[in-house]
Amino acid sequence: MNKSFFDEDTVFGVLKQNAEILSAINEVSKAKGFSFEPGDDITLLDIAKILGVDKNDLLLIVNEKNGTVDELFKAYPQMLPKEQKNNEPKWLDDNEILDLDVRQSLANGVDPFGMIMQNIAQLNGKVLHIINTFETAPLYSVLGKQGFEHYSKKENDIWHIYFYKV
Repeated sequence: MNKSFFDEDTVFGVLKQNAEILSAINEVSKAKGFSFEPGDDITLLDIAKILGVDKNDLLLIVNEKNGTVDELFKAYPQMLPKEQKNNEPKWLDDNEILDLDVRQSLANGVDPFGMIMQNIAQLNGKVLHIINTFETAPLYSVLGKQGFEHYSKKENDIWHIYFYKV
């Protein structure tokens, strides 16, 4: 199974996994009037900057070519097309929700990671709803490895992040 590509991935690493990606990058390059030759340490973010394209657009193109768009959207749900963003998962409606507001802990200089993991350990089929001032994207990977799905949305500068073990 291929892995998703992100802005910090080097082109060399991307091409080692899927040589067809070069054609997708070259399509973008040609449209911008550039000729692209891959270097060992140039990243996808570097390419986006050089070409003057939005990095998310380039990541979508590369991951579409690689067949890993779903994994990209799981890592960065804010990149989902607008019509898909409002599709709440069924498990959000079907299960009891445990709210955890970490804003005060952060305001007091306390990292809420321990508190979050403590609550995760005690969910027993419930959904954990984290209320935060920023998106807790690193948790997506950490908890995803433990079998959790996530759903997040931003309302009035407050992030609502939901985790459920499937």
